[in-house]
Amino acid sequence: MPKTPQSARPAATPPTLPARRAYTEDSRDIAASFLFILPVLIAYELGVVWLRLDAINWAHGLVRYVLAPLGPAEPFLFAAVITACAVLAQLRADRLRIDAELFGLMLVESLVYAVAMVLVCSLAARQMLLVSLGSGRELMSNLVLSAGAGVYEEMLFRVVLMGGLYHGLKRCRGVAAWRAAAIAIIGSSMIFSACHHIGPYGEVFAWAPLVYRFGLGVLFATIYIYRGLGIVVYTHAFYDVFCLVSAQ
Repeated sequence: MPKTPQSARPAATPPTLPARRAYTEDSRDIAASFLFILPVLIAYELGVVWLRLDAINWAHGLVRYVLAPLGPAEPFLFAAVITACAVLAQLRADRLRIDAELFGLMLVESLVYAVAMVLVCSLAARQMLLVSLGSGRELMSNLVLSAGAGVYEEMLFRVVLMGGLYHGLKRCRGVAAWRAAAIAIIGSSMIFSACHHIGPYGEVFAWAPLVYRFGLGVLFATIYIYRGLGIVVYTHAFYDVFCLVSAQ
């Protein structure tokens, strides 16, 4: 029997990719969600600067107010925080199978939810919506504002407010998890709706849009709970754009 040459070595095995988890699990991962919404956030921030927008969404206005004491350092600190989050999310993404295929499926799912919401709420949306698409600069401004509303409002009202209410109530003795979730959803949705009529970025108060937006808040909260941050941000942004189009 011929001997194997001493110089012969077994071929190196290529590195194996992490096993693909279930789509529903991957799409709810916080790293996947952040990387998914990052292009929308960057596009919105650049659009605000490029178009020199004074009217921004309420949630973004609150962020500006909180960071205002930083003065000229505010945009640099904000950019540094976003960059750090992006790096951390990418490091986690490298350990998982977060890729273009996953983001494509998440985009399609968000579109489906947004279209379904517009079809269900289209009549009410035409009556409540006070902004039209316009043309030229006005068109670009409204599209940029729609993107910003998806990012900032979901981060503030769903992640911070609803999440904070839920976890805070769960720590209270005698409050069941389902009761904490119900209170968090209803409470955050009420505040989400009311804040559209408060401050320099708010609208004139009326009961119809208040109730309408409360219902939207409950829908967005449900999507956030079951499908994660990334999908609810895109659903919100797509929904706002589709409502602008349907109002023409």
